[in-house]
Amino acid sequence: MSDEIKNSARKISWIKQRGYRLLDLVVVLLVCFFATIAWQLVQRPDPLNLVLLCVVGYVAGRIIYELAFNRTQVPTLLSGFFERRKIIELLKKDAEARGGASYTMIDLGSGRGELTRQIARALPQARVIGLEIVPFAYLQSRFFQRLFGLKNLEYQKRDFLSYDCSAADAVMLYLNARLAQEVGEKLCRELKPGALVISNSFPLKGAWQPAEIIAVHSPFKVELFVYRR
Repeated sequence: MSDEIKNSARKISWIKQRGYRLLDLVVVLLVCFFATIAWQLVQRPDPLNLVLLCVVGYVAGRIIYELAFNRTQVPTLLSGFFERRKIIELLKKDAEARGGASYTMIDLGSGRGELTRQIARALPQARVIGLEIVPFAYLQSRFFQRLFGLKNLEYQKRDFLSYDCSAADAVMLYLNARLAQEVGEKLCRELKPGALVISNSFPLKGAWQPAEIIAVHSPFKVELFVYRR
């Protein structure tokens, strides 16, 4: 995330941020709710309750992290199964059309890395790069990358807005509307002619016009915006 966006969020005092005050209230209620469940589970420490306690702890940690600590960042969004399958299909088709040449795919904001891992498995000849600035998501993606031994996959902990995408043959992103203009201008400057861009749910702004808009039902309708530089 750029310093300008983060600084603008900090300039507004907490008392004037009604949305943030509501989030704080939600966080407090969630902490109380999950703490109550956890307390009930530890009173009966059988194996099933211990498993449930771990699940509750993980879910609580993820929700509270996004609401309390990641509110000025881009949320860690996860592409659904059907979206991932369609994205991989598009990337495989694009890689094959290049006649077996080297292929580099960059995911801007790769989150916990589920999509990039599947792409790396589906395209073993490609170089897959995931850029993620959120520490928890980055560490989780690195852990699974090493666990599965995907040699053609790498993750970098950094702000993708400062990363040079000129080497990319394809770029994947699942961000939000407020970054559409800035990311669109960045990719327009840096990408080489013919590069493929796939945006999940949010269209790019600026000079970009989608070559195709694909509706994916998973089970809710999700749109993939496909661009060609």
